[in-house]
Amino acid sequence: MLSAAPEAGALLVLLLLAATAAAVDIRAMIIPDAVNLMILVTGLSASLLLGTVEPASALAGALLGGGLLLGVRAAFRSRRGYHGLGLGDVKFVAAAGTWTGLEGLAPMLLAASLTALAYMGARRLLDPGFDTGRRIPFGPFLALGTAAVAALQIGSGTSVLDLIDRALG
Repeated sequence: MLSAAPEAGALLVLLLLAATAAAVDIRAMIIPDAVNLMILVTGLSASLLLGTVEPASALAGALLGGGLLLGVRAAFRSRRGYHGLGLGDVKFVAAAGTWTGLEGLAPMLLAASLTALAYMGARRLLDPGFDTGRRIPFGPFLALGTAAVAALQIGSGTSVLDLIDRALG
């Protein structure tokens, strides 16, 4: 568990930055570049200092995560005629990839997407007049997915995929 001070400190830094990104996104529908940059820098630093995520995996997670969401953004715009995903979300995923590493990227995006869908479903059940086509900030869900995956990896000292593999058999 989180017995070592450096690991707990690193996770606290991530939680504070992710919470800041989520709060600003809820209020203003934007994730500030400065917050994304701090997540990126602290994630790279954590990969070098803690060793939970290898530096090469952190860089690969950033590049693939940002590139993947940039592609999703472009495809959505091409199909629907407007952006369904903000650049702040794309940059957040790139920065978060340094904390999750390549191996934690898919579980992080899955957790974020499922919690966003659960939110939309719950809102619709509680308020039948709720417009499910309206824009919602995705940052809080990305922050939750990132924090969950990073906490599991930092707390266990292994990748989330290894944890899932152990749990399944």
